[in-house]
Amino acid sequence: MVQPAVLLGLDLGASKVVAVIAVQEEGGGLSVTGASIASSDGGIRQGEITDINLTAAAVIRVVEEAMRTAGQTSLSGIRVSVDGIQFKGENLRDSITISNPDRVITMADRDRVMEQATNACKLAKEETVLHRIPQMFHIKGQREIKNPVNMVGDTLEAEIRIIVAPGSVLENIHRAMQLSSLQGATLIYSPLASAEAVLSREDAENGAVVVDIGDQLTHVGVFVRGSLCHSAVIPIGGQHFTKDLEITKHLGGISVAERIKRVYGTALPTQVDPSEQIELEAEGRMVSRKDLAEVLHARAIELLNMVLAEIGRSGMIHEIHGGVHLVGGGALLPHLPILAQNILGRPRVVLGKVAGIQGLPQVMGNPLYTNALGAVKSLHRDMNDASGRTRSSGGFLDKFKKWL
Repeated sequence: MVQPAVLLGLDLGASKVVAVIAVQEEGGGLSVTGASIASSDGGIRQGEITDINLTAAAVIRVVEEAMRTAGQTSLSGIRVSVDGIQFKGENLRDSITISNPDRVITMADRDRVMEQATNACKLAKEETVLHRIPQMFHIKGQREIKNPVNMVGDTLEAEIRIIVAPGSVLENIHRAMQLSSLQGATLIYSPLASAEAVLSREDAENGAVVVDIGDQLTHVGVFVRGSLCHSAVIPIGGQHFTKDLEITKHLGGISVAERIKRVYGTALPTQVDPSEQIELEAEGRMVSRKDLAEVLHARAIELLNMVLAEIGRSGMIHEIHGGVHLVGGGALLPHLPILAQNILGRPRVVLGKVAGIQGLPQVMGNPLYTNALGAVKSLHRDMNDASGRTRSSGGFLDKFKKWL
């Protein structure tokens, strides 16, 4: 009897490491059976490994716990969601002449035009290419082709997006996986993982934005016609909201401020009774909940205006009809979607919901697990494609399978 594939999805965040274990069911579906979150203990800062031993130790802890809860002892595949302040993206385009006598475009032609576009890019020469993502192809007389293979044409033009990072950043992530006995792990850029987890094919085709609010950074991915067309990192995360509270209201330390933010925080001061007071037990004084909300509101406005600016830079602001999807721990701030509706000018702003995967409710409904779930979901799809099995359902990132 063939044993079901056991897959590991990891998310290397700025302050935490997240792991999910998922098992492929008989019908081809995917079920999450184990999960865990562990602090990175300062081993990662803004997506870059600053202490590889601390990072490896955190990965080992979180994977062991996830494997234990899942009742598993071995893995069939590993994919890691990564991001960082030094990850960059650029849109490129180039064209080639089809040399085949019958003018039929082959897979090799598609790969060649994408490689040619990449090789001509200065950024790609300076950094290491993590992803090379096809956006659209054109042949003479016909434009906006998603897959040109087996079509006929004299020339083939490609529009692609590359994601790059310093080679040392990527090499040290792989080294951390090796030190954690997780050889063979593949990497996926976190906006792609987030989108894989929460965007439907329809939303991605109609234009959608994924906003991943982490502890130290916020990542923005803009998807139009089913493809990533713009991505950016904003150096603001949930930690900045917490520090604002402590700096302005002196709540008794960062850990106290974090707890108060989670229990009493809101992005909309209008939702708070002006007379409501919060007792600081350690200090024997009261603080106004509305005053705290004003602090969080100010930081939320700053962040959302920066998100709006990135959507504007994509040039696709009027093409976003699939909504804005908020993920990450920072997205849990109450009333943030309502504030985002007003600032981003989008009628549909929602907390991202993971689709196409079953399993533990406490994991599926927790934004902290989104990227790890997206990583394991994309790995599952790729493994099924490689083995020639028919998927029961797939993510909209099907076209990326050769470059993840």
